[in-house]
Amino acid sequence: MKQLTAFEHGWLTVGEGRELAPHEADALAAAEGLLPAGCLQWGHRRVKFTQFCGVVQVDGLQVEVLPKLTPYQTEAQQRDTLLTMLTCAGDLEAVDTLGAGLATSRTTLLDLFIRHFAHLLERQLQQGLLRDYRDIDDTLDQVRGRIDLVRQQRENLFKPQRLACRYSELVADIPVNRLLHSALRLVISLATSPLLAQRLHALRMRFGGVGTLAPHERGPKAEQLNRMQSRYSPLVALAHLFLDGQFLDARSGRQQAFSLLFDMNRLFEKYTASLLSPLARLQGLTLIEQGPRRYLGHDSSGRGRLLMRPDISLLSDRDAKYPKVILDTKWKRIDKTDALSSLSAADLYQMLSYATTYKCNNLMIIYPEQANLSAGTSKTITISDDQETKITIVAITISRHSNSKLNSILKNIQASL
Repeated sequence: MKQLTAFEHGWLTVGEGRELAPHEADALAAAEGLLPAGCLQWGHRRVKFTQFCGVVQVDGLQVEVLPKLTPYQTEAQQRDTLLTMLTCAGDLEAVDTLGAGLATSRTTLLDLFIRHFAHLLERQLQQGLLRDYRDIDDTLDQVRGRIDLVRQQRENLFKPQRLACRYSELVADIPVNRLLHSALRLVISLATSPLLAQRLHALRMRFGGVGTLAPHERGPKAEQLNRMQSRYSPLVALAHLFLDGQFLDARSGRQQAFSLLFDMNRLFEKYTASLLSPLARLQGLTLIEQGPRRYLGHDSSGRGRLLMRPDISLLSDRDAKYPKVILDTKWKRIDKTDALSSLSAADLYQMLSYATTYKCNNLMIIYPEQANLSAGTSKTITISDDQETKITIVAITISRHSNSKLNSILKNIQASL
């Protein structure tokens, strides 16, 4: 398996002796329709991943796509950035256990995800494999459970020594276990570390007597688990994440491609919301993601036009109609020394549309911390209109250990209320 590391918005050259051989580029192009829309951009003998990070595997090629906001970060630190955001955003639970020593680790990103899955599975199997009661119809020579009179008359009318019984039995071959077994079988084929593969094979031995999902089956979602199974929710969500990334060639029946890609724009928004949520509660505010939704205007028939959907809004419980603060998250690098100069006219028009539609004069644009915009600093533009709208640019640190990333936002929100 050839392993290649790429960076978001970083070009990979195509050609003999280049980063991608022509047949590898062809395999990637063939799988493009199965990947998230717009994740690849092609040029002349080159290709790049846009705002998506994660892993793609096609025909003997595994491409690891890492975030790159600062040029001085190592690959291990860039993996840590992605894992930190996934942890805080809630997409991966307890991934901190994998973070120790990551700066010196050469483990691939996919192996880190698989190791995380193995860790969660081992922790749950310490309490035993899930079991549930299943109704079984069988013909026995003695009564077990109760006699099914209809079947007895139909099948054993002339065999009184045989009894049609219906009883309940505690079994491990249940949908949630079949889902986990299917995901386990998949990640065994994806793991590149022999030690990790050995660990996964040992886990699979625990699933003796448990089947796997049929091709058309999806398995239960995390929210469909009963009270006794709820402790498996993070594991079930991760199993679906792996299985949903598996694409099959219907003609040959073999695995054609696998992807585990995350939209960094959406991920940064969720990460920011996770940091602000406890802060909003302290201020007596309600945090809403992707809302409240409202139309910018209406046509002559009264039909709404141009639906507005702010990334994050902070509303007062006493007046939930209009947000106190509207925040727009931007996962991108600021190339200019002056952060305000990096704002495009489209950015400003968007923020002013929010101000007009929601009657809110406190607006924020949040970037990840980088060379030209450090955490703890802020830049403000004041628009002299009826409301005297203020647009403030701030940056947050992506770190699992420091709370300093909250300081600048806390000061700005307190000042705006």
